Amino acid sequence: MRGQGMDAAVFDTLGKFLEYASDQEVARLRPRAFAERFGLDPSEVLAACLYGAREGVLVLLWDILCPTCRIPANVEESLAALESHGHCEACDVDFELDFANSIEMIFRAHPEIRDVEVQTYCIGGPAFSAHVVSQVRVAPGERFEMELALSEGAYRVRGPQLPFAIDLRVSPTGTTSRCDVGLSRPTPRDRLPTLRTGSQVITLVNDGRVELMVRLERTASRHDAVTAADASALPLFRELLPGQVLSPGQIVSVATVTMLMAQLDGGSELYEKIGDGAAFDVIRPSLLAMDDCITQHGGTVVKVVAEGMFATFADPSSAVKAGLATQQALAKLQHEHALAVRAAIHRGPALVTTLNDRLDYFGSTVHVTTRLLALTAAGELILTDAVIDSSEIGQLLGAACKSAEVVPADWCQSVVHRYRF
Repeated sequence: MRGQGMDAAVFDTLGKFLEYASDQEVARLRPRAFAERFGLDPSEVLAACLYGAREGVLVLLWDILCPTCRIPANVEESLAALESHGHCEACDVDFELDFANSIEMIFRAHPEIRDVEVQTYCIGGPAFSAHVVSQVRVAPGERFEMELALSEGAYRVRGPQLPFAIDLRVSPTGTTSRCDVGLSRPTPRDRLPTLRTGSQVITLVNDGRVELMVRLERTASRHDAVTAADASALPLFRELLPGQVLSPGQIVSVATVTMLMAQLDGGSELYEKIGDGAAFDVIRPSLLAMDDCITQHGGTVVKVVAEGMFATFADPSSAVKAGLATQQALAKLQHEHALAVRAAIHRGPALVTTLNDRLDYFGSTVHVTTRLLALTAAGELILTDAVIDSSEIGQLLGAACKSAEVVPADWCQSVVHRYRF
């Protein structure tokens, strides 16, 4: 593992952790949380874990997260073992699996390295804050006051007889320490105050005719999770662990993924003009340059189609940076028959399945991206409104392009941004 040229501090910290940390921690190593805890580069830690899984130091596993409480409801050893739905015993709910929200990549020490407990812990287990803060029964017509001392974070009021859940926030900047929560109908979110940290009183109001069991739970955001969608967009993951694919015929949804399609302009005509061998000598360096730009900005090439590439990214800014880098890289290639590139970027939900032993994407987002690419000309980059979600992206594009225009596109229910370079 040390021979991969990564930060030595990552391997030193990981080695000491595997040797001295508690069984519970070593049984569920979360790369981004690990990096945050020890002040390390998250990408370096994730790469070290992937190499560790290949070399037999770690075992790669998948946590199945309940969308209600964000607690691991189950653990699977491979993507192929996933089913279309999961079940959370704590919440007693079934839920559809989503690559971007309900499947998290974790690691465990290999049994030959260290034998550890493999029990699935919820966030209410040892070394974690309590998941269920309070559980009470509220009689018909009763107003029950819960006197609490909640720390900063997100909380949820729910119960087996309630058809809804009520989300609460606790913050040092909260406006009050008291609030009433009605149990017969959900309180509008804009009427729920943010509570101050310290001591609070939450009054549960049951104006119905039956007794209700109500829980106040601390929810976990899992902001530091490496989801299955994140993993599938990592070139290193696909390179080191090619066997981690869905079972044949299995389809899993991804809530949001960013797609880039790039095409060399004039490649087909070049084959006819100078012959297959000579044309490929021109096209190959351009394809390699495109591939380098995609991987260097965190994208994964899903497939190469003729003189073009289809790639996925975890976030839109990385896709835009890759699209810009591709334009710049091909402009630097000096050749008698130098080719320009055209590209399209779109973001949205998709379906994932295994095709030809590789993860592949399908659905309307793929269709929209394909159609956008057909609308581009040489030296153009087209994006939908779903991609331009930050001022950073607008600044990147504005500084690099020669001209830009915004065109309504009813067919994709969006606005198309066309940039020329």
